[in-house]
Amino acid sequence: MFPGVFVATQATANAWRHLTAVARTFQRNPALEADRYARTIQQTATGGDAVKGGRGSEVALFGAQNLLQFEEEHGRYIEEAAPALAELVEGDRDVWAALEDLTRHDWTAFERKVGQFERASGMTLATLLSALSGAAAVLDPDGTLPTFTLDGTEAPPWSAKPQQVAEWRRQLVARLEAPETAEGTARELAEEHLSAIFPPEQFEGLDHVGRARLLCEQERDRLRGARMYFADADTTAVATRKASRPRKSPLDPQRVPSPCGFLVLDQPVDYAPGMAPLVAASWSVWQPPGRSEDAPTTWSLTLYAHTAATPPLAPVGFERITAGDVFAEGDEADEEADFASRAVVACWDLITQERVGKGVVDVAEEKRKPVKVRADRRRGITDDGTVRLVTIRGRRESVPRPRQERTDGAGPTRRYDRGRWWVEEHTRDHCMNSRLHRDGGCTHQDITVLEHPKGPADKPFLDTVYVVKAD
Repeated sequence: MFPGVFVATQATANAWRHLTAVARTFQRNPALEADRYARTIQQTATGGDAVKGGRGSEVALFGAQNLLQFEEEHGRYIEEAAPALAELVEGDRDVWAALEDLTRHDWTAFERKVGQFERASGMTLATLLSALSGAAAVLDPDGTLPTFTLDGTEAPPWSAKPQQVAEWRRQLVARLEAPETAEGTARELAEEHLSAIFPPEQFEGLDHVGRARLLCEQERDRLRGARMYFADADTTAVATRKASRPRKSPLDPQRVPSPCGFLVLDQPVDYAPGMAPLVAASWSVWQPPGRSEDAPTTWSLTLYAHTAATPPLAPVGFERITAGDVFAEGDEADEEADFASRAVVACWDLITQERVGKGVVDVAEEKRKPVKVRADRRRGITDDGTVRLVTIRGRRESVPRPRQERTDGAGPTRRYDRGRWWVEEHTRDHCMNSRLHRDGGCTHQDITVLEHPKGPADKPFLDTVYVVKAD
């Protein structure tokens, strides 16, 4: 057990991970990385926020607990980093005393010294951060050991606007370029999972961290060229209902809005108990080495959940979707895991339905300011920054009302010419060439039919409609 518990905010955890990532690069190439490492230490020691966290003393306490976890759970002791510590700490007796408290598990004394270093506002806190991050770089050279994290910052309620999507995309690209992101991905994703995404026979020679780094690079490149979409609350609701119904026809490449895209949802989609709701997704065409040109088109899909980070998005799943998939229901566990990707595909279907039949959505464009576009270009973003706002076309005309009572004493006659009724929203397997249907030479598309009224326009709505089919 830990001698003390320090609740770290997300900002504190992120600052520690960034510092240790830079420390690892410094350990591998001290001549080239010395200046960057020194700047990062100084920024960490003097940065942070009283509310969000991330102050130098908080980062030191959080890092110290991670070092204790290396000892308790992985058998890697701070003493093993003695040569690196001697070089980083040199003759600073106060820092040596704090490290001795840490190795003796005297957490109270260590925490008191850290507080003194912070109040002194000198170089001692920076030296301590250098020692802690240097020890972490020696004990965990690949950055893949699980770390102790207690996040005291809860994500606020989900709120998204079309104007935010382009800025979030830029922030995600910046995050993916940071060295600690690949290490965190390797730490959070099991080696078996990464090997499944990147099979050894196709990516020979890549270790666990190498595959994580490749995954981050691919996501960065995907977002740089992504066409952006924002699905409003009505569109998200229709897509969620559509995802819960069996798909009527296989996925066709023309039902994917763009080869490369980034979709943000106005309303989160709950897809599995205990999992953070789906709020966004990115995709691009996937062409691994050695893949035949005649093979069906496959897309890589990244699913994002809501977090307290900046931007408030974090990847929670990686899928492969191939043309011809019907997304058939599997066992209960697979059903929960696949529902998120089916919800994204349902959004694709709604956006592209006008390509194969009567459209059900309207798309408006939100342009990005030129100064922001220039900032995007500095991040390597090639997309023009336009966000396409997707809304459901033709809202309900009126609310159904009960049919008027008759005054002649006769019971109501259930005939369609006596009133109007609502057709429920449903999915239809639409034949694209009915002349060839009998011979099997036609193609079919999955069509969404929105809820709509039927019957004479001058009649009141029936309270109930009974449909009787004769055998």
